[in-house]
Amino acid sequence: MNNLETSQGAMRRGSSWYQGAIRAFEDERWDDVIFSFQMSVELALKAILILFGIEYPKKHDVSKIYLSLKKHSIPKWFLEKIDFQAHILEDLIKIKGIAAYGYVKGITKDHFKDDAFKYKEPVKEIIDECKKLIIEFSKKHKEGENQEIS
Repeated sequence: MNNLETSQGAMRRGSSWYQGAIRAFEDERWDDVIFSFQMSVELALKAILILFGIEYPKKHDVSKIYLSLKKHSIPKWFLEKIDFQAHILEDLIKIKGIAAYGYVKGITKDHFKDDAFKYKEPVKEIIDECKKLIIEFSKKHKEGENQEIS
């Protein structure tokens, strides 16, 4: 498997987590929304790291290494979004642990309702932006293959 295929696979997983978050949102399972939002953003950002051949630690928070994308040849429209995307991942990681184990502290799912609404649009934007970059990269990759074949 090459970086593009692996990146596309990671993005599909991120999209699946996002779809799960939207279902949880519809069901008002706010803790599940937060957990799924975090996983969707994590996998979307990892998909971009993979796309550019950047090794990352096998942990949830890849926000610091994600910032290293600025050193690569990234389209300007995406480059401007890197800081924001990393920040959203950091925020979601902070509350994901509580969302996953809130029952230990007696926290109910409703504790996460405001955060679910707060992060709904930013997470959707991140998923859409990462998909768009992978599609652009894929098209350029195919164009390059076609030129080599000619």
